Amino acid sequence: MAFRRRSTSGSKPQLKEKVVQIYESFFKGEDVSKDNDNFWDEFFLLKPKISYIETEMEKLSIEQLIMLQDNIRLLFIKCISAFECQHQLRIIFSLKTLTCLISSLYKKFRINPTFEFVSILVIPKDTDMIFENLLGKCNMMLREPECVVVKDLCLQFLLTIVTGTDNLNENPVLRHLMSNSVFEPLTEVLSNSIYQTYHGYDSILLLTLLMNVETAKKTNPYVVKLSLLDKEDTLNGYSQIIRWSLEEICQQYRSEEIAQYSNNTWFNTFTSVVSNMLFVPDTIEEHNIELPQEIRSMSGILIALYEAVHYNRNFMTTLTHCHTSNSYESHPSVMQQTQSVINNPDLKPPSDNQFSNLLVTFFQYCSIVMQDTKTEANANNSMLCFVILSSITDDQFANSLMHDVNLQFKVDLYRSPTRRYMFVPDKSPKPLAAALLDLMIEFMLGHMMKKLPLDQYMKCISIIHRIICYQKRNSVRLCYNWKDLWSSLITLLKFLMTYEHQLSQDMNIYDLGIQIVNIFNLFITYGDMLLPSPSSYDELYYEIIRMHTVFDNIYVLSSRNSSTISEHKLSATKLSNCLINIRAIINHYIPKIDNWLEKNSVTTPVGEEILEVVRNNYDTLTLKLLLDCLGSFESNKSNHDLSSSSLIKLMVSKVVKDTRQSLKHSNTDLQQILQNFSLYTNPS
Repeated sequence: MAFRRRSTSGSKPQLKEKVVQIYESFFKGEDVSKDNDNFWDEFFLLKPKISYIETEMEKLSIEQLIMLQDNIRLLFIKCISAFECQHQLRIIFSLKTLTCLISSLYKKFRINPTFEFVSILVIPKDTDMIFENLLGKCNMMLREPECVVVKDLCLQFLLTIVTGTDNLNENPVLRHLMSNSVFEPLTEVLSNSIYQTYHGYDSILLLTLLMNVETAKKTNPYVVKLSLLDKEDTLNGYSQIIRWSLEEICQQYRSEEIAQYSNNTWFNTFTSVVSNMLFVPDTIEEHNIELPQEIRSMSGILIALYEAVHYNRNFMTTLTHCHTSNSYESHPSVMQQTQSVINNPDLKPPSDNQFSNLLVTFFQYCSIVMQDTKTEANANNSMLCFVILSSITDDQFANSLMHDVNLQFKVDLYRSPTRRYMFVPDKSPKPLAAALLDLMIEFMLGHMMKKLPLDQYMKCISIIHRIICYQKRNSVRLCYNWKDLWSSLITLLKFLMTYEHQLSQDMNIYDLGIQIVNIFNLFITYGDMLLPSPSSYDELYYEIIRMHTVFDNIYVLSSRNSSTISEHKLSATKLSNCLINIRAIINHYIPKIDNWLEKNSVTTPVGEEILEVVRNNYDTLTLKLLLDCLGSFESNKSNHDLSSSSLIKLMVSKVVKDTRQSLKHSNTDLQQILQNFSLYTNPS
């Protein structure tokens, strides 16, 4: 063993590790395996010095890398060859070395996109053959009952390749992953109850990113295979992993909420947020509700859920699938990893007893992430939640599950304690459609602010519209306190009317008004087919009459803007026309109520007296059949797909960067892997 140098204290010389001596020769361009037939077998038994490789690669210029390409190609090929050996430590060390090498070359490529780094790794004419061989070996490592560490490092290697460039479509290696699919071994990981725990998150993340690669044939093979996937255990595994991830966020949020409340700091800090959220404040100062970093960084899991809901109809069956056991908790390596946090409830593995299924957990997660829409990252996550909910409510089978009275769940929606509105949802078990309506009402009442998140409001109202349309088409009478919904919609209309001048300068609030009014038109026209009782229909009319000034003012506002030249003239005209039946009800009943009050000498009538007037005067009321209010959202499906696609592309780019940042190869403690090696092998 050679001496490096003497220490400054003059005590003892620092010794070079054998692997470092080899690296030094390697980066000098020397033939490191000369005169030693067993060199590579011995080399891959040496623990790699990842930080040294990264540092040396970073020092090299592109010209120097080209001069060194023979050695780099040899190392690349030998790493792949090592995957065939039976000694798992050799496989582990070769995977770490290869991942570090690829990562370092990608870093050069991101700085200089003209750098053809693939030709540094492989002789150009052999590229397809070698990558086919490499990905074939990765398939085997993911599929065969190898030790857990090998699978984990293999997934890290593949994620390093996929996240090598900020834009997936500019990654020159991904074409090989399109032609040499790893879909099947990844889905087999999802089907295995043990491997789900170790590798489920990375497997789903990898699948998600690969599904967002654009191909020359415009048909992504991973999207096609996901759309055809019908294996129940795989779909349940996919659902389970997403649920675990969302559940961890809910648990963390709950624990932080309790801690901050007990310290009397977090809630007091944001008491001034109320005026900003519910009313347009005079001040221009903005306050953001800070959510935990993990909540903001859940984009990958949300995109995975979107892909499954959007492309695979069979996935809908897993939304309400109850998972009753966590078989991974008894595995020895899991027990080893959880010993240090066993007394910390915030860090314990997710408990299946806490949440019933994916949809329940997703609703609860939505109630957290939708609280803050002011920052771009939070707004994107919140918007994607709305897109997912739109896809779910668009599906006939998913709607049938959510309206099934035999599937009732308790859904604890999180809400900021600084909210002043009076809506308090019923927390007893109920069909999931009722919980979703509660979630939409929470959002409606909680985001009436000067920077109105219009796109999210449009999605929110369209989701409510879809639910009601399903009920009308299938004659479903959901047992729900519809008055909460009507009151919330009127409150939103009042807000739009009050601050029309400020809001209309930045957005078209009339389209939102049309959606709101059309929900009332649905109830007016088809209420007898979907409301739970005749008294509910009476209450609808009562609410419209009680709040008639809001509708009157909205009509005046829309009529005024429809008669002037403005960019929102067409929308204002449509809103004015949508109000025809509501105005007919108001104009019909207000005089009759006034006459009744005068006749009975009543100045302050009670609600039951007004309801009696309503019941006694239905026969003389004339309404028009407004067919446009049923399913009108379908005409906007192409725009919906286009906007969703843009959102997904934006978020995928962020997921790529976040994932690359999390793959800290140099910080992996290989010594700990060696110490616990026996615990990670051959799970059964």
